[in-house]
Amino acid sequence: MEDEGSVEFREYLTVLRKYWFSIILLTLLGAGAAGAYIYVTPPVYTARSTVFLTVNIGNSVSDFAQGSNYATSQARSFAQIVTTPLVLDPVIKELQLTTTASGLSGRISATIPTNTSLITITARDGDAKLSADIAQKVAMSLRTAIGKLTATDKDGRPVVEGTIVTPAATPVSPTSPQVTQTLALGIVAGLAIGIGLAVLRKSLDVRVHTSKDVTDAIPYPVVGSIPKDPVLIRDPVIMIAQPTSGLAERFRQLRTSLLFFNIEDDKPFNFVVTSALESEGKTSIAVNIAYALAEQGDRVLLIDADLRRPRVAAYLQLEGGAGLTTVLLNRARFGDVVQSLGVGYPDVLASGPVPPNPAELVGSRRMKQLLEQVSNHYQAVVVDAAPLLPVADSLSLLPHVTGVVMVSAAERATIPELKLAVESVERTGTPIMGVVMNKLRRHGGRSSHYYYTYEQRDPNNLTKADKKRGKRASSSFS
Repeated sequence: MEDEGSVEFREYLTVLRKYWFSIILLTLLGAGAAGAYIYVTPPVYTARSTVFLTVNIGNSVSDFAQGSNYATSQARSFAQIVTTPLVLDPVIKELQLTTTASGLSGRISATIPTNTSLITITARDGDAKLSADIAQKVAMSLRTAIGKLTATDKDGRPVVEGTIVTPAATPVSPTSPQVTQTLALGIVAGLAIGIGLAVLRKSLDVRVHTSKDVTDAIPYPVVGSIPKDPVLIRDPVIMIAQPTSGLAERFRQLRTSLLFFNIEDDKPFNFVVTSALESEGKTSIAVNIAYALAEQGDRVLLIDADLRRPRVAAYLQLEGGAGLTTVLLNRARFGDVVQSLGVGYPDVLASGPVPPNPAELVGSRRMKQLLEQVSNHYQAVVVDAAPLLPVADSLSLLPHVTGVVMVSAAERATIPELKLAVESVERTGTPIMGVVMNKLRRHGGRSSHYYYTYEQRDPNNLTKADKKRGKRASSSFS
């Protein structure tokens, strides 16, 4: 059994692959925002100087130890006066700065390394040289202030003296903004937002996207998967347009899956092809299924029972003015309006004129009788019916057939809509043969246009049996 963790990981990869464009776009936007911040933010240079405090107390070892402890304790006090006017006013005057002690104090800080008598002065400014000048002058001013504030010994010397042990040097690069770190932060933030939004969109998106969405939502198998392909937009009947293509092979695989439901020879093999909503591609699926069934020599009838938006005749470029409605209203016999396309192709019963009461017609006793009669003359009857949720036509038709094939187009119906459509079918008691996933997105650049070779029947070299099967449907249908 597949590990649950690996399934979840693959689902996340699917989400990332689906929303890759927005993720990359947000990542680039994050990098762009970081770049804009770097561009508009003035550079700030940082310079440092260090003052070392010494105590002039005696010459013995114990005196030195006491003096060191005293200097360490005094460092905390003198560090506090670094940002006071006592220290900063002389600096402002000497450097001729256009600011006050209060304004300059915001660009100055003093720190003391743990258990030392060192005071590190940090100055920040938009000018690299000026930041070094300020740091150096503040250190010199602090040294002077220490001499004024500390007590003197008997010889008149200050007990505590400050010595500049690290003169300020002009910085060669700004400390803010930090280009590499800011760009990295912008990229990471954009990427995180992109992935987060992709996962959020996936969690909020309840549309059907994959076959797994279908099998997770309803207890029916996916019997076929048809990719979204521009070829199908140009030529919906791929079994005619490109009979040796990979797309056509998919319909042959679908045909094989559906034939498993026809294991009882005495039971009619007639089924409806429908969908939850319109524009899910049910008509093209129905037509191609009919062609795939007829391709193996069986007599197949395709009925257009979507009396709201009939399209079978248009897809096959056939006459659609007379057909199902004409027969149901007793204005023509089946044999007069059914259109035979020849050996290896299905017979087609177009919809006929669009009636004002489609649901009543397809659910009528006459429709039931017609299906019973044609099922005795055809190995398979494929009925293209209206979508389930917008109208009730198909629900009235389902009791007359032996099965239902549901078509679900990727990113069209929502999972609740698919469930609702399936529940409506289940209430009729008609078995659901499976779901055909349509218009699936391709991933990984793989193409379905691989080719098979198989024998094509030559219409000019038919056997008597072929000619007999290819005759027009009998006019004895009433």
